[in-house]
Amino acid sequence: MTPRTCAACGRALGTNADCISCRDAAASTLAREAADITPASVSGHADAAGRFVETPPWYALRVPGHFRAKVRLLWMVLRDYASGTYRKVPWKAVAALAAAVVYVISPFDLIPDFLVPLGFTDDVLALALTWGLVKRELRDYCAWKGLSPAHFGLEP
Repeated sequence: MTPRTCAACGRALGTNADCISCRDAAASTLAREAADITPASVSGHADAAGRFVETPPWYALRVPGHFRAKVRLLWMVLRDYASGTYRKVPWKAVAALAAAVVYVISPFDLIPDFLVPLGFTDDVLALALTWGLVKRELRDYCAWKGLSPAHFGLEP
């Protein structure tokens, strides 16, 4: 499966953070993923993220460690939210986190992940968009959990 090319920048669609068309493509794909997120489905998405973090597929082993650390933090937030341990995060943030996790762990998305190294560029962009939306909530979670926000790239 060949990735579609962005008409505006000429790169694979959804991979260029400087291109508005690419950002819109990544955001719309993320929004489609979020349509299926319900309070009842959060624990299933947290479990899937946990499996992805604990035993990443072969194509995910090639991504930088800080990417996997961010996915691990999303998994921890979703896990604690689903178990009822941590409910201080707004539902919109939980839905965005779950949609990002679903998008990242799915090998078949805008650019299939097995097209290494290009396959993870759309995942990185989707994670960066979500990260920007919920950074404050993630910092609050780190403070509550006693984690260093700097470990996850959450410098103030």
